[in-house]
Amino acid sequence: MPSDAPSELTLSQIWNAQWLTRPLRLTDGRELRVVYRGVWTHGLGPDFSNAFIDIDGQLFRGSIELHRATSDWTAHGHQLDPAYNDVVLHVVWDDDARQPVRRNDAATVPTLLLPDHLPGPLGDFAGNPLLRPLGAIGFDYCAPTVAAVNPAALRSTWERAGDERMRLKTEAVAARLAGEPPAQTLYTLLLDALGYTRNREPMRAVAERLPFDHLDARLIDRETEERFVRAAGLLLGLAGFLPLSPHEQELGELNPAHVARIEDAWKHLGAAWRDIEVPPSSWTLARVRPAAHPIRRLLAMATLLARLSAGLVEDFCVRLEVVNAHDALQDWLTDENRYLGRSHAHEMIVNVLVPFALAYGDLTEQPEITERAADLWTALPAGQGNAVIKRMVAQLCGDHPLRTGSARAEQGLLHLNATGCQAMRCFECPVAQLEILATSAQ
Repeated sequence: MPSDAPSELTLSQIWNAQWLTRPLRLTDGRELRVVYRGVWTHGLGPDFSNAFIDIDGQLFRGSIELHRATSDWTAHGHQLDPAYNDVVLHVVWDDDARQPVRRNDAATVPTLLLPDHLPGPLGDFAGNPLLRPLGAIGFDYCAPTVAAVNPAALRSTWERAGDERMRLKTEAVAARLAGEPPAQTLYTLLLDALGYTRNREPMRAVAERLPFDHLDARLIDRETEERFVRAAGLLLGLAGFLPLSPHEQELGELNPAHVARIEDAWKHLGAAWRDIEVPPSSWTLARVRPAAHPIRRLLAMATLLARLSAGLVEDFCVRLEVVNAHDALQDWLTDENRYLGRSHAHEMIVNVLVPFALAYGDLTEQPEITERAADLWTALPAGQGNAVIKRMVAQLCGDHPLRTGSARAEQGLLHLNATGCQAMRCFECPVAQLEILATSAQ
């Protein structure tokens, strides 16, 4: 082995960072493509787990083992250890054995010679020293020590991640505002949120096929009840739910006379949308709670539109100005609206109204709107928490569960799950870095 061979820690840091030039070639000449580098374990067993690699068009899932020399495989006894039977790639600095190693199950493991694929001298690579003590990643819980001794730091990390998620949401809203009227953007986002996870796509289709200005033009100068009937007729008709079955009438808490007026509104006002209704197959209705049925959610939107005074964006901005904007916005969404509860209204404030206000205030050069939205964001309480949030708290805290305490923290947990946990990027997670510092200080 060359005397200047780097340590296995450095090799692992290089692999983790994928500081490599492409294309990659194995020692037998086959082309290697790294689909996912795997999770750096720093524990017993192979160095990286759950990796995905493509060798000449064939996909392999398994572990990656790194050594300073090929012969270290047998020197460490891996050929006798069944724990290494899922290793699909051997990454080495020096191929001193000149032949692939074998696992305990007799399968050969292809070899990648690392020096052949570095983009520059080894001294140009800057490893992260904080990764050194990370032997705990891959254990049962992520940050139980931090949760126990410094919960404020953990919540602060969650909230910073929540701010990043809000930034990304605001940028997405700003992109929409650049190409369509603000009322259309807000209307689309509200319908999207009313669709929950399963029916967001068909809800967006309703917003696209029935633009807000076309809908609003048919509601203007009408009394509240007539506005509701017309909005319900157009929304339900375009969504493909009319005529309503007896079960659907009951679901919507509509009496026969009301249903007749709604269906008549679609008949007389919906000519422009004939033949472009959202197909029934677009809606997911199986295992959807009655309260979350799209008929009720469309009626919730019809109720909100029926009660507008100055306009969708204008009415929203008025509520944003009051001292307790959170309560005012919940009232705006739920008052006299039996189709929408305050819990879901809270989620709509977090995921729709705040990012819309931040982007809208910036677009229209109204800093007071942006400032009010920013103040609201930092003051928003935690919601009920969905399954992902609850699972994340359990995973991060272990035997020292914490209350999230704010919407920012909840959104941060969702962001960490999406950017870190799902992609298994543990070594880039700020929570993992907190745990490193906490455990090394003990």
